[in-house]
Amino acid sequence: MAFFYHGRDRYYYFDIGTGEPVLFLHGLCNSGRAWAPQVADMVDQGYRVIIPDLLGHGASSLLDREFTPKDQAQAMMAFLEYLGLKSAIVVALSLGGTVALEIATNYPATVEKLVLAGSFLTMATSDRQQMLNSWIETLRQENGGIACFESGWLGLAGQKFAKTASGIACYQAWQAQAAIQDSQSLIQWCEGMKRYDIRPNLEKVTAASLILAGEKDSMSPIKESQEIASLIKSATFKVVTGEGHVFNVSSASEFKNCLHDFLKRGRS
Repeated sequence: MAFFYHGRDRYYYFDIGTGEPVLFLHGLCNSGRAWAPQVADMVDQGYRVIIPDLLGHGASSLLDREFTPKDQAQAMMAFLEYLGLKSAIVVALSLGGTVALEIATNYPATVEKLVLAGSFLTMATSDRQQMLNSWIETLRQENGGIACFESGWLGLAGQKFAKTASGIACYQAWQAQAAIQDSQSLIQWCEGMKRYDIRPNLEKVTAASLILAGEKDSMSPIKESQEIASLIKSATFKVVTGEGHVFNVSSASEFKNCLHDFLKRGRS
């Protein structure tokens, strides 16, 4: 089964492998395919890999209402229950990281380990509100999904990776995805994200956590990831070298090593 129904919403998900379950959560204007560099390796390492498309993204239902990371976290709890899982390792990037932090603070027992990459403490700052409003303005244009993707591509991938064969292939695949992306769904996410502020609740995270920052990530600076790590009691902080916000793709090898080194701690 590739679909999970939650109320009136239908989620597409990919589920492969056996063993300890790992829930991967992608970023805004993307889909579960963003985790393609990690899938085969994680399965080879003996994990069950579970990758949903967040609501309004990929092959999941469109959004006709304002939607928040907390809303998505609640749906992910129902998703885990549907799969018969009481807990899972959670690996998340960018927007997915905000959802993961809502899960880890509101449902701490469900998170075995937490890995965050290029995520955010809050959107309740003037700079972040301005950023979200700028995205909304772009998304309201004709072909807004492609316009938003193309304007942000180099920030997502980094100039060096973007020029490689892998980078060009990634650009082609993600541009095609952006071409069919429902702009209104992304606008609903942007409006919902304006209220996101996890700072008062981070002390509730109980899972061993790895907080990763991209060395040259202009969207989620190192300082912000350091602050997230400082507010989580059992957190380890590490910088991944290279460019780009989606550094699980642009720095896939180093990301893999960081992920494996962290997950193997205490694993039999």
